[in-house]
Amino acid sequence: MYGGEILPNFAPWIRENVGADMLYEDPPQADMDINAPIVNAEFLAELGDKDFSRRSFLKWERIMHSHGATF
Repeated sequence: MYGGEILPNFAPWIRENVGADMLYEDPPQADMDINAPIVNAEFLAELGDKDFSRRSFLKWERIMHSHGATF
């Protein structure tokens, strides 16, 4: 289902044209070393809390949001 629509030919099309296995699952990523975050306190103070639901400097959130993820 995509966008609320059932697409019965999508998986076969992906297998035939892209060569991707729709049932493949990536193994969990091993731990990795990353640089410490660079925190610009003046910039963060200027942003304040208005219009921002959250900010995170947690290692795994930084890794997850530092690169794109596509099919």
